[in-house]
Amino acid sequence: MKNSNELYVKHFNRITNAIELGTPDRVPVILAADSFYARHMGVPLADYINDLETASRTNIASIAQLGEVDGVEYLVPVIRALGMASMAKLKLPGRELPVDAQWQIDEINPMKIEDYDVIIDKGFNAWSQQIFQNELKQSWDDFLWHRSANWSKITENYKNAGIVPVSPATTAPPFDRLSNARGMANLLTDLYRVPDKVEAVIKIMTEEMKETIKTTIAQTKPFAYFIGATRSATEYMSKKMWERFCFPNIKEIVETVVNAGSYPLLHWDNNWDRSLEYLKELPKGKCILASDSNTDLFKAKEVLGDHMCLMGDLPAAKLTLGTPEEVYDYSCKLVKDLGPKGFILAVGCCVPLNAKVENIKAMISAATGK
Repeated sequence: MKNSNELYVKHFNRITNAIELGTPDRVPVILAADSFYARHMGVPLADYINDLETASRTNIASIAQLGEVDGVEYLVPVIRALGMASMAKLKLPGRELPVDAQWQIDEINPMKIEDYDVIIDKGFNAWSQQIFQNELKQSWDDFLWHRSANWSKITENYKNAGIVPVSPATTAPPFDRLSNARGMANLLTDLYRVPDKVEAVIKIMTEEMKETIKTTIAQTKPFAYFIGATRSATEYMSKKMWERFCFPNIKEIVETVVNAGSYPLLHWDNNWDRSLEYLKELPKGKCILASDSNTDLFKAKEVLGDHMCLMGDLPAAKLTLGTPEEVYDYSCKLVKDLGPKGFILAVGCCVPLNAKVENIKAMISAATGK
């Protein structure tokens, strides 16, 4: 029986080996989950989100019953930080919702067309602070509460359990953040009506984000940096537009993370098939492409197998609607066809609240053989 430190080192080395395109002793397993852990442990969601250090222990207790997990993406429920990140209002269990209801994000799209000029003049961070003070005060207060958690203790809890806290630091590409602020339909219209202003604002946002990333990595030294993207996906715009408004800043952000000493975890939802060739321009053996099952990871293996670690890709729906046999068989296919080199087994996006416990166990056993 290994002690917690030995187990942590084993898991750390296994994940690192996979990211750097080596062949570990087995395919690593990383879980991305939050509300599932609470439901599994019988903890009301209102209680779960109101004490993050306790929530981390709830997560660890749940994982202990599921199988050997090498690392986790989410250390705690991050919902109180998402109002700030997405410039939206939050509906939380025990506050706006019943005590055990799933939390919700209510987008308000506060940015107006004339705000492009304000941002070009004053910067995105300065503009957004005015929005938080005037229109999203509760979301800002929620974020400050989230940030004040005892993060050193939370991280220590995972390490003491032998689990790698993979991605405690998070960001999103400028196009995604701008889409949250402006609204997807409005922003896509802006690409035709005021493209130069959109491009100028994205460049400003990119520079501000790069400085934040460098500061965060210097201060907290995260193993990986979560770069969550949905609306920057190539399925939403032409190749020409994607090359102008999305890929250049994504590349800059990824390179900033690598140069600062962390691994970029590209947690990318929706379909990115048309971007796979472009990803060869990102640093080799340093990134993790984590798909939500909409991107074809088997195609990604053909294109990026010698360049980038792949992670996924079990569809979340299988965990709620499938049988353990179906989950196990599909997970084994992922391990066989995408591993053992440069692959991490995971759920597409994250484990849903109502996932079946036996299905999570089946997924993990496909990698561990236990």
